[in-house]
Amino acid sequence: MGFRALNRYESQKARYDAYKAWQGKTLEQKKALYDAIPGISTGRAKPVLADGFIIPFNSTGTIVTYIETSKILDATQGTAVGKDVANALRTALLGQYFLTAAGTTPVVLQNPKYKFARLSFTNKESFVDRVSRITGATYKKPTTDTVSMPFGGKTMSEDFDTAVLDIKTRASGASAWKNAGTATVKKSYKFTPEGI
Repeated sequence: MGFRALNRYESQKARYDAYKAWQGKTLEQKKALYDAIPGISTGRAKPVLADGFIIPFNSTGTIVTYIETSKILDATQGTAVGKDVANALRTALLGQYFLTAAGTTPVVLQNPKYKFARLSFTNKESFVDRVSRITGATYKKPTTDTVSMPFGGKTMSEDFDTAVLDIKTRASGASAWKNAGTATVKKSYKFTPEGI
């Protein structure tokens, strides 16, 4: 151990002792400490979800095939944590890249192994003081809401890259979301392809 590390021992000893005590706690005790963090129960986005339908990209056939999902953002978010992010994301995809009701004479599949393409919106702002439940040290943490939603093609033949380009350039789409950020509010988005 170097002299620099030795010189830090006295100032860091209390944190080290707290860390060792943390390691000795049970999972239930650790969870209770996590739940006791001020604002933790309302700090993460918990959007209201609903059932809906997605058309997989690059599908074949003459009858439209949908895959059912329960991960569609509901049109009414109410007072849900992260509702503004959820509403912006739903608007970016509205009416084209997901459906709340399948079309006429559809083929509806329930495939739990299918991995939908997803679009995620993140809103990061207002750093707040937190106290580490492990060491007791104070640190700053941003208020961050991230909401994601599956999406598919407008038609069976549409491919992922075409859909992404369209969503980015739509007036209410992802590019407008990102550009709404400010010096203190960072807005970002991320596309995830099918099967990833």
